[in-house]
Amino acid sequence: TWSKVARGADEIERVHSGLDDTMRDGYREIRETMKRLNLKDMRTAAFALAIEKVGKSYLQLGVFP
Repeated sequence: TWSKVARGADEIERVHSGLDDTMRDGYREIRETMKRLNLKDMRTAAFALAIEKVGKSYLQLGVFP
């Protein structure tokens, strides 16, 4: 029915909006990491950011003193 079609579009828009926000936030984080660590490319910055996040998680879990 018509209500299902209208509701479906709203769900897709919400998913796209959430994905858009996630991508923008990720780009911003990587760009800031690249500048902060004076790196030459975003790929290296993405790796560095991922390692930082894993390290923070381990510290929160108490894996490292």
